[in-house]
Amino acid sequence: MTFESVAAWTRSQQASPKVLTALLIGVFASATEWLHLHAVFGAFLFGIAVPRDDRLLHALAERIEPLSVVVLMPVFFAMAGLGTTAGAFGNAGLGMLGLILLAASVGEIVGGAAGARICGYGWPESLATGALMNSRGLMELIVIKVGLDAGLIGADLFTMLMVMALVTTAATGPLLSLVAWRRPAAMDRNIAS
Repeated sequence: MTFESVAAWTRSQQASPKVLTALLIGVFASATEWLHLHAVFGAFLFGIAVPRDDRLLHALAERIEPLSVVVLMPVFFAMAGLGTTAGAFGNAGLGMLGLILLAASVGEIVGGAAGARICGYGWPESLATGALMNSRGLMELIVIKVGLDAGLIGADLFTMLMVMALVTTAATGPLLSLVAWRRPAAMDRNIAS
């Protein structure tokens, strides 16, 4: 059975229970360690292979999103929280956390703003792009959790990176408000029209 025939079959089924069952089995099978990948990467690769049919994606979102938001996401945050340690902030830990926050924020804001300026946007739009790039959110938490599980980082660094991800994500709104406050009124009129 070729990939094209599987894609044609999923399109013809219009997101029936058989298709959703097959997709869930595929996700769970690929999210195992027997692929010699972290489970997150296996599930991600399976997601890339799923055909991009709007009906199928809408049906998946409609049926699976409530479960993932209500059950799976809190479990992920609880498991990530178990990897943190209070000892990370002892001795030079707060200085290291400050350095991590500074490097992460400056790197994302300056890099995002520079990229937008190179593309021809004005300073307000460029700074807004940099502020939005500074938001790390769930993807950063997944990456550092994979690093912790793989033994690439220790519990202290994991804790600092987790705090950095949460602080920079929470700072996105205030940074964006600061940039919007400095935006000229003529720009607001242009955006509204």
